[in-house]
Amino acid sequence: MFGYPKWRAWLVIVVSVLGIFFSIPNFMSKDYYKANVPAKMQEWWHPMTLGLDLQGGSNLLLEIQVDELINERLSSVADGARSALRNKIKHSPFKVENGQLRVKILNASDMSDAQSIITKQESEKMEVEHDGNELIITYSDAALEKIKAEAASQSIDIVRRRIDELGTKEPSIQRQGSDRIAVQLPGVQNPAEVKSLLGKTAKMTFHLVDSSVSLADAQRGKLPLESMIVPGDETGPLVLKRAIVVSGDQLDSAKPDYDQDGEPAVAFSFKPLGAKKFGEATSKNIGERLAIVLDGQVISAPVIRNAITGGRGIISGNYTIESAGELSMLLRSGALPAPLEVVEERTVGAGLGTDSIRKGAYACVVGALLVFAFMFVVYGWFGIFANVALIINVCLIFAILSALGATLTLPGLAGIALTIGMAVDANVLIYSRMRDEIMSGHTQPLNVIERGFGNAFTAIVDSQITTLFAAIVLFFMGAGPIKGFSVTLGIGIFTSLFTSIMITRFLIMVWYSLKKPKEIKIKL
Repeated sequence: MFGYPKWRAWLVIVVSVLGIFFSIPNFMSKDYYKANVPAKMQEWWHPMTLGLDLQGGSNLLLEIQVDELINERLSSVADGARSALRNKIKHSPFKVENGQLRVKILNASDMSDAQSIITKQESEKMEVEHDGNELIITYSDAALEKIKAEAASQSIDIVRRRIDELGTKEPSIQRQGSDRIAVQLPGVQNPAEVKSLLGKTAKMTFHLVDSSVSLADAQRGKLPLESMIVPGDETGPLVLKRAIVVSGDQLDSAKPDYDQDGEPAVAFSFKPLGAKKFGEATSKNIGERLAIVLDGQVISAPVIRNAITGGRGIISGNYTIESAGELSMLLRSGALPAPLEVVEERTVGAGLGTDSIRKGAYACVVGALLVFAFMFVVYGWFGIFANVALIINVCLIFAILSALGATLTLPGLAGIALTIGMAVDANVLIYSRMRDEIMSGHTQPLNVIERGFGNAFTAIVDSQITTLFAAIVLFFMGAGPIKGFSVTLGIGIFTSLFTSIMITRFLIMVWYSLKKPKEIKIKL
């Protein structure tokens, strides 16, 4: 194929066409893209995501309340230990505070057995100290680190699901330190709704109401060890059994619905294991009340009329369509392991982002036009070939960033602008080598082309690899904005190598096969 290997020609054509095709969404307006591109096609043919600094939005820094998580886990240990010690070892009431579980063993000879029984209630390693007859139980340092890491990982997953359900496009959610989560929400100017949803733990449990003791007696101190008082907005405080009938992690689905009176409600269904537990509990406690507890508040406590064996139920109350939908979404996304507190909030105005895009695009266009003009003036037709390769180079960068789902930030835009200026360096080296061959007396056009590309190859690779090393160092040692710059610079290096060596050579060979010049002249 005109003195050019067929496989190379097809590689150039296929890569160039794909690059142009996948870069097209980036040149469409957002409204036109959404209105005219089919939804299924948008899943794989989409533009780059613009970062917070380009389209504006909100930045939230969330802190995981690990202390509350530790105390909650210790309370679970206390509940298990309380049942295990009953009628075996006499002890004072358990106290959980400041990451410690304290209990006094009334008979000193039972200390060792009590310690063994209590620590067996938790799979993580625990440390025990003695203060007379009192046991002070805490988590080991290794266990604390593991609990923090698991809480952070689970929180990030749940935060992402909650935000994605809101329809926010491409949020950036990253762990920061051991107990913080950085959330960037491009395009969200008022994050109040997001903060409200992220501030809810959405931990739901089902408990039987303890009908053996009245609320008044319980409040006077006659509260059984296996029961607890839980407040409720609509039901008022109720005495519930501590034992969990079934927890929210057994939920399979939740969606807005209507109750038998036509009022908004939340319909839910359990996974097989949860459905089995729920069915057994309702069949054995017909006539009793089953309370639904959400984040430490009783939201409903209906009477069990009959066994519910289908694993389905409905939560009714004073809901609106919006609040029922919000609760459904929270239950679907899962409960946070610990509350999240917003410790920092910043908002970037859309005007700043628009101005950044305008000026960044202006810089890229002006830079490209200057490069185009310089190459044409200095190298004539060969400059045009380099300019075409440069255009395809930019398309390839856009296509790769779009395919990777990368987020383009202002530093990334600067990396693209720099790539435009650097992309023609390889062509300058090639054309200089071709000129040297002509000045050395080589007149055969094919010979000049082959020797020009061959002699310039080592210098091109050497210069690009040196820049690539710098991009790699910036990526691994730099912070977020620096990483964005290094990513676009690194991608630009590889696309520049391909376009300058493969595409420019392809265009020159096509020109040679059509013109068949007797000699090659490269303008100075």
